Amino acid sequence: MFPYLKEGDIVFFKKYKKNKSILKNRQIVIFNHPFKNKNLIKRINSVNQNNVEVIGDNIEFSEDSNKFGLINNEKIIGIVTSKLIIPKLKNFLIQKNRRTSLNPK
Repeated sequence: MFPYLKEGDIVFFKKYKKNKSILKNRQIVIFNHPFKNKNLIKRINSVNQNNVEVIGDNIEFSEDSNKFGLINNEKIIGIVTSKLIIPKLKNFLIQKNRRTSLNPK
């Protein structure tokens, strides 16, 4: 999913419920790989009643429906709602404020 998501990024998702959740084109979903014991995160390219076609944003290097076909909706774990952005720590300075500290020394 590079460049939108990078390895190690933290995402938040809403659990997929077959008869309650609505799948739409361009949504990012987490699902069980159809042949391997791992989860993937990809973008929905098309939706039909029981299956979705998923693609990665980096199509040239993506393991997606172009390689393994459509994904049955039952393999979907959740719909990504947001990602956590953590700024680089070198931009932060933690300093004790002696005037407002409970234990000024």
